[in-house]
Amino acid sequence: MKTKRIIALMTIILCGFIFSTFSMPGFGAEKINFAVIFLGGPDTGAEGDKIINQFMASLTKLTSMKKDSLQGKYFNNITEAKTYIRENKNTYIMGSLGFYLANKKSMNLLPLAAVKIDGDDREQYVLIVKKGSYKSIKQLKGKVLAGNVLYEDAKFINGLIFENTIDIAKHFQLKPSSRPLSAVRKLESGQVDAVLLNHMQYASLKKLDVFSKIEVLHQSPQMPALGLMMANTKTNNAAKEKIVNAVTRMCNQADTKAACKNFGIDGFNKLGVETLKDEITKYEGGK
Repeated sequence: MKTKRIIALMTIILCGFIFSTFSMPGFGAEKINFAVIFLGGPDTGAEGDKIINQFMASLTKLTSMKKDSLQGKYFNNITEAKTYIRENKNTYIMGSLGFYLANKKSMNLLPLAAVKIDGDDREQYVLIVKKGSYKSIKQLKGKVLAGNVLYEDAKFINGLIFENTIDIAKHFQLKPSSRPLSAVRKLESGQVDAVLLNHMQYASLKKLDVFSKIEVLHQSPQMPALGLMMANTKTNNAAKEKIVNAVTRMCNQADTKAACKNFGIDGFNKLGVETLKDEITKYEGGK
C-alpha cells in the first residue's frame, strides 16, 4: 500500500514538472503574432515578406525573446488583416488610428504607441486639388476623389477627417488607389478631381515639382498618429512592456533602424487610451 502511494505521488510530481516545462516560452507556449498593415504598400509577395522579416528580426533582437515565440505577417488589405487577427488572438498590430477606432470593441484593442514622422507624432489629413480648379468642397460634389486613405474605415473618414460635414460615399465618386503619387499625377493631368492624403504623403510632395501645381482645399484637425496596438489578451499583456520598449527603441538602433525606413517613419512614442479620448468620442458619436 505504501509503495502504491509513493508511485502515485511521484506520478503527480512528474506530471506537474512536465506541464510547467512545456508551458514555458519555446515549449509549446502561445505564440505572439504581429500583423503589419500598410495600406497601399508593396505587394504581399517577396517585397512584403522582406518588410515583415526585417521587422521581426529587429523585434526578436531587441526583446531577447526566442525567435520561435514570435511570428508576423504583412498586409496591404484590411479584410485579410482582420481575418488573420481574428484567427490569431494574441496579436500586436501596426496599423492606423482609423483601424483602431473601427475595430476597438470587436477586437478588444489597446493602443500602445504613436509613430513619429519628421519628429512629429500627430497625424493630419489633407484634401488637395489642382491649383485654381476648385474653391470649395461643395464644388466637388459628384467629382472623382482618389487616394489610398480611402481604404480606411468610411466612418473614420467622415467623422474625423471631414468632421461629419459630408458623407464621402454620397458626395464623391470614390476611386481608392494604392499608389498615392500616381493619384497625384492623375490629379495634375485632370484624370481625377481631388486626392486625399495623410501627413507623410503630403510632406513627401514638397520635394517634387508637382507640389507647386496643387493646393489644399481642406485639412483635418490634428490627431495622434497611432501606429501600434494590441488585442488585449493575457499573453499579450505579459509581453507588452518588453515589446513596447523594443518598438520605441527600434528606429534609433544602427542595426535595426532599417525596419523603420521601410515604413517612412523615424520612431515611436508610447501612448495610452486616454490620449485618444477625443477621437474615440468623435468616432462613437459619428454616423
